[in-house]
Amino acid sequence: MAQRRRALIVGGSIGGLLAGLLLRQAGWDVTLFERSAGDLADRGAGLGVAHELFEVMIRVGIKVERSLAFPVHSSAWIGQDDRIVFESDRYWFGSAWPIIYQPLRKAFPTSDYRAGKTLARVEQDANSVTAIFTDGSREHGDLLVAADGVFSTVRRQFLPGVEPRSAGYIAWRGIVPENEMSPKAHKLLIDTSAFSFPDGEQTLSLPIPGANNDTRPGHRRYYFIWYRPANSARQAELFTDATGRSHGVSIPPPLIRPEFIAEMKQAARTGLPPVLGEVVQRAAQPLLQSITDMEVPQLVFGRVALLGDSAFVARPHVAAGTTKAALDAACLADCLRDDADLATGLQRYERERMAFGRAIVEHSRHLGTYLEAQLKPAAERGAAGIRDPRQIIAEYGAPHLVHQLDWDRLEALQS
Repeated sequence: MAQRRRALIVGGSIGGLLAGLLLRQAGWDVTLFERSAGDLADRGAGLGVAHELFEVMIRVGIKVERSLAFPVHSSAWIGQDDRIVFESDRYWFGSAWPIIYQPLRKAFPTSDYRAGKTLARVEQDANSVTAIFTDGSREHGDLLVAADGVFSTVRRQFLPGVEPRSAGYIAWRGIVPENEMSPKAHKLLIDTSAFSFPDGEQTLSLPIPGANNDTRPGHRRYYFIWYRPANSARQAELFTDATGRSHGVSIPPPLIRPEFIAEMKQAARTGLPPVLGEVVQRAAQPLLQSITDMEVPQLVFGRVALLGDSAFVARPHVAAGTTKAALDAACLADCLRDDADLATGLQRYERERMAFGRAIVEHSRHLGTYLEAQLKPAAERGAAGIRDPRQIIAEYGAPHLVHQLDWDRLEALQS
């Protein structure tokens, strides 16, 4: 009997978990290494989902139920006076990162999940690949999958200098319990994917399931993301904590300086439509991120494969990061199951996923053109600095994915 091949997965987020579960199904021994020693379930905020994500989750045995995402049956442009300027019947499904992550983490065997393991570097030869960790330990395998995110240690080793590129704007995110919304805000927003376009900025907000995937009226939550221009100097301030430590292009939410949160909430009070300003002000712990994008020239390096955000980072406008990681994982497992030869399978994986990654990043840049142009003087923005909000609403999301969930089809796949 042939010896089972072993895969080392670096990164325990959604993409890494799906890659590990799918490779196990394809007959591999899999060990997953996650740098964080704590539970990842408290990370993330609202999440756009697509039909393809749930199909991949079903493949690994996750029971996909309607409570995992909440339907929003229209998209509306909310004017500065709280009036609906434009409404479209384009609908979305909103969820939250922990809702997708938790069942995947539960499905992955604890015995093969190694928390608190920080990768230092990778070595490989013709017969194996070795992960070397900062604690001095080494793990050997036939394949290493880099699912270690935007700041991937693996990518930096094999593609030094390929890093996320700032788009010139930041995003504040937050979640508010439905029962904390005022009657006016609740009536206008709770069943809507609401867009607003204050001068040079943009918001998107929508309802998502509540705690424990609760979708009952009164138990849901409302999520917002608010894009605001910020040059490099301003971003350096925002991502530096009270001790003076710089966190680059992201910062743990508890370390965001209180004065910046207060400043942001004051801007929401005066600059956003009142109903949206109220939602932002009620967010208990806002999240802050620099909007970046990135693409790599290749995905495979011998026995090493990049997956998810370690390879392509699209701006949030496409609502596709998690689904893209899921599709990367599914493609990798399919290629390595169907092709007995590892090198042939990895070449096929790279060929199939490069085009998709480039297309997603390109569309996300297109959707962010208006915001990116705001740092230029008004006379230099040209057509890029002028966008019809109706067009933005129509194009938002990834045209490469199905954002309307077909629950009947998903339930049929599980029957």
